Amino acid sequence: MDKSYITLQHNGYRLTIYSGIASLDPDNDNVDVQVTFPNGDNFSATFFTLQNINTLMQHYTKTGECAAGSYFWASNMIIVQKLTEQMICEAIDDLLAGEEFTSIFSKNSEPTIVSPKDGEALFKRFDESLQNS
Repeated sequence: MDKSYITLQHNGYRLTIYSGIASLDPDNDNVDVQVTFPNGDNFSATFFTLQNINTLMQHYTKTGECAAGSYFWASNMIIVQKLTEQMICEAIDDLLAGEEFTSIFSKNSEPTIVSPKDGEALFKRFDESLQNS
């Protein structure tokens, strides 16, 4: 993987999917997604697969988090069958059409501009911290 994120234009908005340095498993993973509209407003949410939630809960039974894996929560959570660009775009389009988008995605108060070099370094440190836990 060359970059820890991908950016694409779709139906009048820019979509940035932050996948991290490790390869994305479309069946068992989660990704942060940012949607930016032409007026500059941008929103964030995290997309999960059901299998990933199960994997995280099993991990929590070992770490003691979330009452030893007895529950799971995430703010701005969207669950999809597969983590693919197409599935993410379909979910966003449906939420926009149904006027539910702003109920799920959080509006980012001020965009933080991070250079690609700094972003790569942040993701690398984050991934290393996950491997050491």
